[in-house]
Amino acid sequence: MSKTLAALLALAIGAAPAATLAESSPARNALKRACTGDYMELCSAYSPGGPEVEACFRTNMKKLSADCATAITAYKREQKATRRVSEAR
Repeated sequence: MSKTLAALLALAIGAAPAATLAESSPARNALKRACTGDYMELCSAYSPGGPEVEACFRTNMKKLSADCATAITAYKREQKATRRVSEAR
């Protein structure tokens, strides 16, 4: 598995709840694009998809590129809104 593919899998699996993995969203796609380099630089020691990757990103939040930090914020906002909608049903 290439390192780029591993990075994308880590971001997709580690950052998304299992129920939304099959769904694609603009925020999730932006997250993968913006944070792959940060994953490779800061968190590639951790296996893709594990909770260690998400913890690594949290620990290194101040070191993340501006694009990655913005993408993470947008993704979290989208996930919060999605949860609110699904809870209202």
